[in-house]
Amino acid sequence: MAISRSQSVRHPLGIMRVAIPLSMAGLCIWALLTRSDLPNWTELGTLLADLEAWRWLAAALATAISFWALGRYDAVAHRHLRTGMKDSAARRAGMASIAFSQTVGFGLVTGAYARWRLMPGLSALQAGQITALVGLTFMTALGFLSGCALLLLGPSGWYSFTGLVLIAATLGAVATSFLKPELRFGPFKLRWPSFAAMAALTFWTFVDVAAAGTALWLLLPETTSVPLLQLLVVFAVALGAAILSSAPGGTGPLELTILAMLPSQDSAGLLAGILAFRLVYYAIPAVIAGALLLMPRKADQHRSSEEGGLLGQQRRPASGLPSKRPNAEAGIILQNGGHIQLFGLNQLALLDSPQIAVSLFDPISGHIEETFEPLRNYARQQNKLPCYYKLSTRKALKARKSGWAVMRIASEAVLRPDAFTEAGPRQRQLRRKLRQAEKAGIEVRPASATLPLAQMAALDSRWQDRHGGAHGTTMGRFEPGYLSQQEVFLAWKGERIVGFISLHRADEEWCLDLVRILPDAPDGTGHALIRFAIATAAKAGLARLSLAAVPEHRWAGRMDPGLRRFKSCFSPHWEPRYIAAPSWCELGLSLLELIRLVHRPGAMTPVENTLSSDMDPDNKDAEEASAEASQNLTYSSFADTYLRRFHNKVEDYAIARSRRS
Repeated sequence: MAISRSQSVRHPLGIMRVAIPLSMAGLCIWALLTRSDLPNWTELGTLLADLEAWRWLAAALATAISFWALGRYDAVAHRHLRTGMKDSAARRAGMASIAFSQTVGFGLVTGAYARWRLMPGLSALQAGQITALVGLTFMTALGFLSGCALLLLGPSGWYSFTGLVLIAATLGAVATSFLKPELRFGPFKLRWPSFAAMAALTFWTFVDVAAAGTALWLLLPETTSVPLLQLLVVFAVALGAAILSSAPGGTGPLELTILAMLPSQDSAGLLAGILAFRLVYYAIPAVIAGALLLMPRKADQHRSSEEGGLLGQQRRPASGLPSKRPNAEAGIILQNGGHIQLFGLNQLALLDSPQIAVSLFDPISGHIEETFEPLRNYARQQNKLPCYYKLSTRKALKARKSGWAVMRIASEAVLRPDAFTEAGPRQRQLRRKLRQAEKAGIEVRPASATLPLAQMAALDSRWQDRHGGAHGTTMGRFEPGYLSQQEVFLAWKGERIVGFISLHRADEEWCLDLVRILPDAPDGTGHALIRFAIATAAKAGLARLSLAAVPEHRWAGRMDPGLRRFKSCFSPHWEPRYIAAPSWCELGLSLLELIRLVHRPGAMTPVENTLSSDMDPDNKDAEEASAEASQNLTYSSFADTYLRRFHNKVEDYAIARSRRS
């Protein structure tokens, strides 16, 4: 139920919301007035009149830089909350709302009102969320910067201790945001900003505070001699006190904090500088903001457009994954919440996580060099880092030539089913394992159309108990709908299932996914399962069978020495796989996020058994079903109206071309 303004004031919470900031401002002003050495108005006027014109102009320029940074701050906040607003509109509204709210006070209410007024396409709830997010993240970033400044530039004693506390608290919040990207409070959900957003917010906070502090320093009379760096430290702390007070213009807390932290300086000069600063930094921007509030723009002018060229961008559900693709393993997006992202004719298997937008494996179709910049823009619009995961050598080389940081992370075991043989000295271990399985009575069969899910689920549960749970995101987990889309082979000992494997399938490749073997299964059970899968793939005429990748780093052998040894029994060809990101810093952060996603996967996406028809790109009905299921379609109207049929035919050509290359 909506509450009127008069009702809200009479409400106890409304009264407190108004009374507390005014009380704090009054107490601080009273503390200032009780000082015996405060100047009179005549003295202040004289000091202000002595300020050179260039100081006023330089301070105005610094103020403009400060608000320019604050506008960028709002744009980051809008992207985090996915309001769909243009960056330019978000920047204008952010600058005006902050100029208005910092002068009027009661920042949460006045800031939300200003943003809602300036952006009619924004709901009142969204305006409040933006304002709250800006305020909380700004104070967090300001706390970190103040801590660093106090630790490096402030005097010893409690200044250094306070700096350490502020830094530790901020780093603790960052660690929490990484390990727990979402916090739930009953029906409410809090989503932390990503690392990319935090870095951007911290940078723009630094620019804002440095510029605003410089404006104050420029307006100090010659009677004061405060070094710029010292004043910036003091100003950061005073700004935090002013924001926390929510007093109109931070009046009282700002002045009192600056005077308290600079006791050796001339108080008359400091107050004169603060008065000039309030005129330049508060009064003039507030007048401009007030004028903008009187002439808001139309709502449709604020909505962003994600169109990208003639064919634009399109998001397709994972169920539309084509069977004609270079990597069967791309089927993992059926479970991990990924989707198919089209940039023109180029298709990527894309996964959005709290920190990164990661393209899994080589492109489904098209040319990877045409996706570098679109993927960066896509990630930027969500405050995320772009990266490619498990690229082949050829695609990784193209990424490196385009200036991306590239690192080898894994080796994929690949077989040719039609050329596989058990003969030769290299297969001695495999032959021994197969004989052991045969003597133990292990019989491998392909799964029927109706999977024995009860036995398989019990087996999976026992396997997880033995191995400490199942990894995810880039590796499959047990889920009936997901397994129904795969090739499944079962190892029987009598009437009991002692193991099973599942493989992603494409037209010319299978890729090993789940491997579940009971702890008490006879030795060689896993080898027998893989050998049967190879034989079945050969009969099906498949050109490749992948045993999936193993990590390629100095600790990989120590962490899981049996994995590579097991796959080596089949004498595969080892193909290197790479990760790529725009910079080494982004690559490192992407690796950390991928490790977290593997070891702490989110909830599985249930898979419906509807993929068989969708996997045929020549099936007209499948095309129509995929189009109806697609959400968030962002084609330009021209392309959507006139080029859809053309696009489908060219897309098939692109898929075939990418396979040849």
